[in-house]
Amino acid sequence: MMFKLVLRGLAAHRARLLMSAVAVVAGVAFVAGTLIFSATLDRSFDRALDDLGRGTDVIVRADRAFEPGLGERVADRPVSESVLAAVRRAAGVEKARGVVTGFAAVVDRRGEIAGAEPQTGVAWDGDRDLSQTRLRSGAPPTGPDEVAIDVTTADDAGYRIGDRVTVALTSGTRPFRLTGLFEVGDSALSDQISMTAFAPATARRLLSDRPGTYARIVVHGDDDVPQERLRDTVAAVLPPGVEAITGAQAVDEQGASIKEVIKIIRTFLLVFAVIAVFVGSFIIFNTFAMLVSGRVRELALLRAVGASRGQVTRSVLGEAAGVGLAGSTLGLAAGCGVAVGLARLMGVVTGGEAPPFGSPVVPASAVIAAYAVGTLVTPAAAVVPARRAARTPPVAALRDGAESPRPPRKRLACGGVALAAGAALVAAGLAGDGSTALNLVGAGAMALFAGVVVVSPVLSRPAVRALAWPFARFGGSAGRMGGRNALRDPRRTAATASALTVGLALIASVSVIVQSMAASVDRQLDAGLTADYQVTGRSRITPVAEEAAVAVAGVAGVRAAIPLRTARFRMDGSVRTAAAGSPGQLLAHFRLPLQEGTASARGDELLVGRSVAAARGWTAGTTVDGQYRDGTRRTFRVVGVYVDRPSVTPSAPSMIIDWAGYRAHDPEAPIDRIEVDVAASGPGATGPAPETALESALAPWPNLELKDRAQVKDDAAGDIALFLDLVLGLLLLSVLVAALGIVNTLALAVTERTREIGLLRALGMQRRQLRRMIRYEAVVVSLFGAVLGVGTGVVLGVVLQRVMAEGDGGMEVLAIPYGRLAVCVAAAAVIGVVAAVWPARRAARMNVLQAIATE
Repeated sequence: MMFKLVLRGLAAHRARLLMSAVAVVAGVAFVAGTLIFSATLDRSFDRALDDLGRGTDVIVRADRAFEPGLGERVADRPVSESVLAAVRRAAGVEKARGVVTGFAAVVDRRGEIAGAEPQTGVAWDGDRDLSQTRLRSGAPPTGPDEVAIDVTTADDAGYRIGDRVTVALTSGTRPFRLTGLFEVGDSALSDQISMTAFAPATARRLLSDRPGTYARIVVHGDDDVPQERLRDTVAAVLPPGVEAITGAQAVDEQGASIKEVIKIIRTFLLVFAVIAVFVGSFIIFNTFAMLVSGRVRELALLRAVGASRGQVTRSVLGEAAGVGLAGSTLGLAAGCGVAVGLARLMGVVTGGEAPPFGSPVVPASAVIAAYAVGTLVTPAAAVVPARRAARTPPVAALRDGAESPRPPRKRLACGGVALAAGAALVAAGLAGDGSTALNLVGAGAMALFAGVVVVSPVLSRPAVRALAWPFARFGGSAGRMGGRNALRDPRRTAATASALTVGLALIASVSVIVQSMAASVDRQLDAGLTADYQVTGRSRITPVAEEAAVAVAGVAGVRAAIPLRTARFRMDGSVRTAAAGSPGQLLAHFRLPLQEGTASARGDELLVGRSVAAARGWTAGTTVDGQYRDGTRRTFRVVGVYVDRPSVTPSAPSMIIDWAGYRAHDPEAPIDRIEVDVAASGPGATGPAPETALESALAPWPNLELKDRAQVKDDAAGDIALFLDLVLGLLLLSVLVAALGIVNTLALAVTERTREIGLLRALGMQRRQLRRMIRYEAVVVSLFGAVLGVGTGVVLGVVLQRVMAEGDGGMEVLAIPYGRLAVCVAAAAVIGVVAAVWPARRAARMNVLQAIATE
């Protein structure tokens, strides 16, 4: 019986429940789309790596004490030809080949690097068991001036077979004749691999710094030999310092870092999906609260004919579950479109290089999450209205109108407790330091925010009166009535505005934090950028050649050209990084005064920044057991502590090790950047400007960029701005869901006030005035949510900035983006105007007589 009643309730109020269903669809689509997006990326990369590793049963390489970190650029130590000879003699080995690889990038006709990163050079090998290069047209390179490139890069650069092609190498640019075009495998990743192939002898000469060595050795075994057994057989003939792993293990290692990135992206997106679901819950709550308020007589009659409180509660929750079920189904279907949109967004964020993304994969987790979100969140949001419905007495069937709302004493008490607890946590966090302080302030900020939302009905009366005054003063009778309508039910007004409050509070707090970060980085870079110029690769994975450092150092007027490398070693059980170079030169260049000890560090000796030394309890003379990347175990000794300058974006090193000593353990460590100091030009100086001379010296390396201090600062500001735009774009979904809530509330209010609207029209109110009245009400509600949200967000942003300002390198500058916040408030008013269009038109089109006759 009650099930039929639920179905009839859904059918009778389907129009009123539409916006709640749309809110559920939006939240579920975001959640499901994120999971579908990550699952599809997982599958695409798995297939691509399996394809690229096909035929390789075992890989022989230099032993690694630890794996590189996420996003780190490292180069393995080479393997000698004698190892290749030993591997070929091992039992079960059908064929083995030494891999020669290095940096090689095609330069287009405009002098710019073509193709996707990373750009890789290889020795041509047409063996289908050990290489995934498949010649598509032309012929493979055989001579010293011949080259073949992948089809995608050739199309990007506009080259055809027979053309003269310029290739950028670590040693400079060289011309070649294009003899062939090839594809790399047949996976979705094939179009995003930029590869240049040379004749084997040419590749060894151009790509390898050490003749007679290989980057690694790939092995193809006999058909009946499992990879694990072949690995053990090959490992038995290897010298110390060289290891053998299975092809499957190599694929897993390559995929591990990719999966870690995908996991980070998934978590990042799910945070915003949860925010959208949370905002949608306000709409669901408000919808069912208004439905219950308008169905008092119906619910009372149910009680009068014998329905228990539990049955009434279950009937309302059943309607909510029905809305959630429908919204989950539609949201799951829409999630596929959201996943495709996220893939395109990722392509925009990464500079146009979209990730490999085939047909969407719908994992079980997406289906479970979609229905869990819809069928759990929707009834949960309807619990309070359902309990109110159950408390409706049978005698209420004899009353006219809805029951007057009770004074919000409990709400005020609960909100006061939340605000007091939040203030106490924030105060404790500001008095503390470190991660504990940040956790306390974060918890306090959440409590403060919850308290503001809870007490918002109490705040709505004075706030709405103030916001409605201009409309009442200058909007005539329609303006006065619109303001009074917003004051009729403070709970409803607050619940409607709360959805917008949540979205704009997050936008405001993020804007304050990111703007403060940008201002702090700008100040820290002003103090920390000691070089006049920096020479860097196009990205973190583009190498900087030693030849380029030599060329820069030879430019007239250059006082110093300091190549910076990153040293990696394990200490205290964790992998640490240090700047590898001349310790005294680095201290002088970065203007890092020595606090204790000596600046003369050799071999396994370290110079450590004050902040790191304080965090680890190190002083000059401290010894720590550790291990280099090649597996060599050493006892590191801190010989000096200097005053460092930590910052949000590090520019000066936190640890320093001597390159002459470290080089023996990691000779292939790449140069990260070159710090360039130039002599000051006198009034009578002649010759080209330093920047022009440096650009001329770097002309053979189009893969490198020369940046002055202003450009370095602009790049940092651009990265921060991109992050802010991405976050605000994702938060925009919650604001759009809040706008649906305003539309929903106004539409339900129009339905509730049908008789009142008819009477107003009968008394002479014109349709235009009626539309203006509803529009004014929407704008007042929107402005209340915006002012409350922006104000709360600014307070929370300032609090978080203050706690993150503590300590070295913190977010020391408070910057409030007043312009962006003003735009948010103005946008809220526009949202109110737009949200009122449909309800206002619906109210204006009502038949006057039928409206008056409505009970």
